[in-house]
Amino acid sequence: MALSLSPSVQADLMELGGLDFSAGFENSASHSSTTEPLRLDGGGDAESDDGQVDNGEEEGVKRWVVNEAPQPRKISEKKRAAMAAWEQWIEDNQENLDKDSTKQVTNVYQSANSIVRGFENRKIITSPREYQLELFERAKERNTIAVLDTGSGKTLIAALLLRWTIQNELEGRARGEPMRIAFFLVDKVALVFQQHAVLKSNLDYPVAKFCGEMMDSVVSHKDFWAQVFEDNMAVVCTAEILYSCLHHSFIRIDQINLLVFDEAHHTKKNHPYARIIKDFYSAAKEAGKKLPRLLGMTASPVDSRVDPRQAAAELEGLLHSQIATVADPALLQRTMCRPKREIVIEYGPRPRDWTTPLHQSLVLKLANNPRFRKNIEYARTTAAELGCWVADRYWQLVFAPEDTMKLSAQTQTQTPLLGESVIDEIRDAHEIVCEHDFSTPDLSKEFLSDKVIKLISVLRDQFSGGAAERCIVFVKQRTTARLLADLLQQPGIKIHGVEVGVLVGGGRTESEYHSSKVSYRDQVVTISKFKSGELKCIFATSVGEEGLDIPDCNLIVRFDLYDTLIQYIQSRGRARQAESIYVHMVEQGNLAHRRKIVQNQVNENALRKFCEAMPADRKLNGNTLNMDYFLRKETGQKQYTVPETGAKLNFKQSLVCLDRFVASLPQPPEVSQSADYSVSPVAGGFQCEVTMPSNAPIRSALGGVFRSKAVAKCSAAFEMCLALVGGKYLDDHLQPIFTKQLPAIRNARLALSSKKKGEYGMRMKPILWSRLGFPHELYATVLTLTNPGSLWHSSCPLLLLTREPLAQLPDFPLFYGTRRCSHVHCIASPKPIAVSQETAQGLLAFTLRVFDDVFSKEYDATPDKLPYFFAPTRADHGFDFASVEELHDIVDWVTVESVRANERIEYTFQEPDEFFQDKFVADPWDGGRKLFLRKRCYDLKPTDPVPDGIVPPRHRAWRTCKNHDILNYSVSLWSKSRARMSMRDNQPVVEAEMLPIRRNLLDDSVSDEEMEPKHCFVILEPFKISALPSNIVAMAYNLPAIIHRMEATLIALDACKLLDLDIRPDLALEAVTKDCDNSDDHSAERINFQAGMGNNYERLEFLGDAFLKMATSISIYSLRPGNDEYASHVARMLLICNRNLFNNALEAKLEEYVRSTAFNGRTWYPDGLTLKKGKKTDLTLRHTLGDKTVADVCEALIGAAYLTAQREGNLDLAVKAVTVMVKDKLHNLKAYSEYYALYTLPEWQTAPSNAFQTALADRIYQRMGYKFKYPRLVLCAFKHSTYPRELAPVPSYERLEFLGDALYDMACVDYLYHRFPGKDPQWLTEHKMAMVSNQFLGCLAISLGFHRSVMSVTVIADNVREYESKIMEAEREAKDEAVAAGKSEDDYARDFWVNCQKPPKVLADVVEAYIGAIFVDSEYDYGTVQEFFNINVLPYFENMALYDTFANNHPVTFLTNMMQTKFGCTEWRLLVSEMKNVEDELGLGDSGAPRVVCGLTVHGKTVSHSVSESSRYGKMAVAKKALTQLEGMGVDEFKKEYQCDCGSAGKKLGAEVKTPESEEVLEHGTAI
Repeated sequence: MALSLSPSVQADLMELGGLDFSAGFENSASHSSTTEPLRLDGGGDAESDDGQVDNGEEEGVKRWVVNEAPQPRKISEKKRAAMAAWEQWIEDNQENLDKDSTKQVTNVYQSANSIVRGFENRKIITSPREYQLELFERAKERNTIAVLDTGSGKTLIAALLLRWTIQNELEGRARGEPMRIAFFLVDKVALVFQQHAVLKSNLDYPVAKFCGEMMDSVVSHKDFWAQVFEDNMAVVCTAEILYSCLHHSFIRIDQINLLVFDEAHHTKKNHPYARIIKDFYSAAKEAGKKLPRLLGMTASPVDSRVDPRQAAAELEGLLHSQIATVADPALLQRTMCRPKREIVIEYGPRPRDWTTPLHQSLVLKLANNPRFRKNIEYARTTAAELGCWVADRYWQLVFAPEDTMKLSAQTQTQTPLLGESVIDEIRDAHEIVCEHDFSTPDLSKEFLSDKVIKLISVLRDQFSGGAAERCIVFVKQRTTARLLADLLQQPGIKIHGVEVGVLVGGGRTESEYHSSKVSYRDQVVTISKFKSGELKCIFATSVGEEGLDIPDCNLIVRFDLYDTLIQYIQSRGRARQAESIYVHMVEQGNLAHRRKIVQNQVNENALRKFCEAMPADRKLNGNTLNMDYFLRKETGQKQYTVPETGAKLNFKQSLVCLDRFVASLPQPPEVSQSADYSVSPVAGGFQCEVTMPSNAPIRSALGGVFRSKAVAKCSAAFEMCLALVGGKYLDDHLQPIFTKQLPAIRNARLALSSKKKGEYGMRMKPILWSRLGFPHELYATVLTLTNPGSLWHSSCPLLLLTREPLAQLPDFPLFYGTRRCSHVHCIASPKPIAVSQETAQGLLAFTLRVFDDVFSKEYDATPDKLPYFFAPTRADHGFDFASVEELHDIVDWVTVESVRANERIEYTFQEPDEFFQDKFVADPWDGGRKLFLRKRCYDLKPTDPVPDGIVPPRHRAWRTCKNHDILNYSVSLWSKSRARMSMRDNQPVVEAEMLPIRRNLLDDSVSDEEMEPKHCFVILEPFKISALPSNIVAMAYNLPAIIHRMEATLIALDACKLLDLDIRPDLALEAVTKDCDNSDDHSAERINFQAGMGNNYERLEFLGDAFLKMATSISIYSLRPGNDEYASHVARMLLICNRNLFNNALEAKLEEYVRSTAFNGRTWYPDGLTLKKGKKTDLTLRHTLGDKTVADVCEALIGAAYLTAQREGNLDLAVKAVTVMVKDKLHNLKAYSEYYALYTLPEWQTAPSNAFQTALADRIYQRMGYKFKYPRLVLCAFKHSTYPRELAPVPSYERLEFLGDALYDMACVDYLYHRFPGKDPQWLTEHKMAMVSNQFLGCLAISLGFHRSVMSVTVIADNVREYESKIMEAEREAKDEAVAAGKSEDDYARDFWVNCQKPPKVLADVVEAYIGAIFVDSEYDYGTVQEFFNINVLPYFENMALYDTFANNHPVTFLTNMMQTKFGCTEWRLLVSEMKNVEDELGLGDSGAPRVVCGLTVHGKTVSHSVSESSRYGKMAVAKKALTQLEGMGVDEFKKEYQCDCGSAGKKLGAEVKTPESEEVLEHGTAI
């Protein structure tokens, strides 16, 4: 668990001199991609030049296939037009988009560490300067503090010393000496990456790095540090990490051979640098232990306004070192350019603080809102400091459209008691800003202060004249930096060719308008752009002064003067280019400013003389200051050293140690425990008592008396830590012993990554097909069409004959065009048909003829090898097959025998006209040419040209022949084979229909043109006339899709049989169907979408997840009566976590049964037969599944079992499914009734109830209508954990709440699933959030009167009463609004609770506890829960549209509401297209991510666009831009601008929600 120090502890440590708690860590994201090999399928012609014949299906078509190319979803003509317009817009704007995508391509998609490595990979150690070698030699001999200007190469000296130290270390190890390691310590996280990159490039030895959030995992393991010693020669880290390791004795100071202190001037007071020396180095020195060499590096040993000589001497004394600088300053001057000129720019006296009219208007609205107090204070000074335009611009940025909603939310969260009026005031303030006239600024005092005017004048002079190439302007405040950078981008102010940026720290104050916190990566990207010249001027705070490797500048401006000498020296050190200028901006008449400049120059001269002098010549010799001098302020502060390990505890570290111990205590999720400190004034100062959480082994400790509150607090923490050590609750390394209890739940919660995938085998055929042998009896399944007229030819039903009876398979649709569809209806007969040898041979011949003539597959098979047979019927599709007792009688045996007897119908050229009607013919050389004959054409002959309008054939012979006549049209042979044939030129010409070759009739994206038979004219001599009747062929045309879907369903049922779950076939298939790679992102275009697979598993997973939670909760509640809520939560998480489900699924090989690929025209054929003619089929396929997908399928199967069981009137199958999936003794049940059998009634529940308990139960009965058998359950349901047990001798409601939460969750999910069958899981989840939120349950508790029965401490009761008044007022207002609108009072909007203040959690808890109580009291009757839901909850959610934006105030959601509600527009779309990866073109490998361009189109016009690395973030950016553009637009203006005529259509939309078009529009509303 990551260490989280409480704010109070951090504040105290800062008061004591401050440990650095700046967090940061290397965020290296791995990028992997898997590319499947390309396959070339199909041939261009039916025959090769050598005469070999290829009779495959769909001949003449070459296509590249990657995992079977996915077919697009059905696209309406409107959407097709919109996409075409979007693609055209991309093409027209490609140049601008390329610019957007290539800007800093090496930065935008790289990690901070990668960027730093890029510009810190230079070799510096091979070219040291003379002065660097001089200081290196001195550092080899003694502890040294190297004082050199910024940019003079101090790191090179450290690198030289490190290399020398490591070489000596290796020699020592060779002599058998103990291993030691070097530490390079830095003060900031950013410097860890920077210095590590430099050392990595210059030392041929392993160097590790650690910082920030890596800290807890690092310092918690001694074994880790043993491995660090083994693997590395040096470590770069923040000083806090080393200090913590020394504190825990994971490392001893004598195990370190070199300590480098970067920015060593921080070594003072309680900085980690100083504490390492005070607590460990000095103690080791006194004990005579081996010590590390010390090297300090700084530009100045002074960082505060003190006597520089005294400060330098103290730094020497504390670091046990001598200050050293260059003996000959000329050496340094020759290698470093300091500013050629330092100039002072005076600006007019700053006027008193004053405010603009806009500011005054806003103060009237915001003065009472504490959230804006800092903003008001900052803006008040800004007008005087920067100018009135900047002050007004500040407010415009504060109330930016994308941030206004956040401001309202922050106000609600931080000041909930101020009520709704404050939110209205924020909206009013936003409107005031929007209506304000922001004129364009110029360089006049009407807009800007004289100070800003002078600054811009300096920048213009320097940049316009070409003198400046890079400039840094230093300011004190982050907001000032951002405002000045913003000003420099305004028209009239912007300097041509000068792009500006901002370099500020990672903190954030309430006065800032910038909504996001600056990360270390943001800083690195800015510096990288500055290095590359993309940015020429940056506005920086003090973060730009120290440490970071910023390129040399030729202009430095101190817009805000420095405060200390080191700030002056460090900022001046940035001006290292030749002819550089350093500008001091000074206020006219400000003596303090003048004095500061003079004093710093005096101090610098004094410091230089001090550093250059020999120690013997100094008035103050730093080495005479012993450690008692530095520890004089710590008199009375105890220390404790663990004898066994040497781990050391002191006052300062005890706060951290105790915080870590509290964090290790078991605690419920989302609950943060902390130690409470109570400081009281006593004689002699202050004394503190620390009180631990209730589950701590020691509850309190009292500290000593000290004059400081902070020290008194440390003393109490120290005494508590000593007590914990004495009780063995802290180990010998001062680590808490409870830390090992938490990883189980942590691992459960973070079980699987959604991106981790594996490759698995995929079953292609059901087990039934493998059961072969002679079929003495066969079971018939009739295949009929519910709408046979939709097919382009008359047809008759077929029989599928199998060795075992099939389940009653669900109907499924086949698509024959845009509006032509029919469902396949399968009727399975339970009675077998007896089969003789003769019958079997006939069925075999008929089946093989279908494969050969219709699908160009000639098999050599016997009846015992064929997995199934086809048979024709004598009935039509409307026949009642279910009424037939003997299906043998409806088989068309005459046709079977005819087909068996005739391989083909012979052609003599003398046939009558009737012969040429309604025959099926096939091209024996081109498997893709199948025809139905219409009639003989007497007016045409074979040598006539092919009539106009006839679709040309696909064979190559047609493209190469000279005569495009009917004869050549009919012959598909290649030229060599054609030459060997002689065709009669006087034979009849027949009009025919070329049948479509499409096989995937499951995909609804088919067009009418694609499916219509094509008119043609042929001669019959080259063709084979099939013995199969045309109506049988027409039905057989559907067989590939039918067999594919049936096989998929049978494989899904095989999976269910494997798990011993009798699930409905349609639900079984849905539960194992995965149709795309990003099914969990419903707002993005589907990746690798597989069309025609039917419903995927997601909705069932949503349902199954809820039942899994409920089932395991009931079982744990019953089996573990001693568990508290947290222990129950842990136990449940270990059962239901994805990791457990995934492992159990792999054990059962469930992943093989998942359906992840759509119909494939080559895999539906039977397996195991000898193929004589046609293309071979490989049924050994593998598929890639995410780990989470496999776990999700488990939950989907539970959902399918739940629905199956629900139809049967019980939940037994669902209970059994949970048992199968979790495989744990905590849930080993097969029937729902077993739950209550597990439950042993506790004594507190069955004990006689007293009068109070009975009265309470009666009151609840009067309100709720449920009469409890055990009244004490009611008492338990309303008893808070803070209520004394002696007043209510039952447990608190926590366990009942744990149970009720899962029960209520299930009721909500069940309702949403059935009520909204067309909604995707994301929509369902977002709307469930409203139903299960504490906000709603708090409102419900008040409505039911539960708040009056809660037993809790006074504070909670007070909060409940306050909330009651607010929610009742909100309900009253809603009713009044209903009456005012002409409705009845009962017809009020039930979402009135949404905008009310958040309720005390106890109210939501008692509702869930009550649900758990009625469930237990009714002997686990789930019907009581459903009844409670229907009566009390459902009325609030009859209209779920009220809660469309509850879950997530997402820009896409807001855009959806604006387009549909405000403008009534339905013709808008968020579209995404992938862009070519520019990084690959630049040779940068795969370090970058693919980029996409996202856009909003309205009626084909692109409104806004964004280039991003993912569709998710791109859509968010586009939605934000669009909201800004459209927010102030009226409806009429919108309709005129975008030529929108959707007004009437928009009204119809609400009434026709279920139409395909409306569903398409509603897709936009799903937030990411």
